[in-house]
Amino acid sequence: MTETPTGQLLQRELDEAHKTIRSLLRQLTKEQQRHSELVRAYNLTVGNLMETTRRNAELERERERLRSQVARQRQPITLNGVLLDLTLPEIGAIRRAMARLHHPDTGGDSERLRVWNVTLDELERLPLE
Repeated sequence: MTETPTGQLLQRELDEAHKTIRSLLRQLTKEQQRHSELVRAYNLTVGNLMETTRRNAELERERERLRSQVARQRQPITLNGVLLDLTLPEIGAIRRAMARLHHPDTGGDSERLRVWNVTLDELERLPLE
């Protein structure tokens, strides 16, 4: 049985269509794999961010707890013969008051503000006695 030219042409077109379909299926499979990998990477990133955020919040709470504990436990300090009994909030209040008085933007002396800041920084860092 000989095929007609039209039958042969249709068979070639059918073979080409099957070839194109196989190629498109391979491309689709590759894209689906790439998409799956992207979803996996995204989920890992979101998980890491959530864990980092949780850990950061935990560390912030611990830092604040320790700060308040140190502020409550602070003992009087003798500095150049002067007894100072200051808590961290009091040191902060002094710093803000000195900034209002001596900040260059308000016409104050920037060198005096710098000296105050250095002194207050040292007070904040002094160990508990």
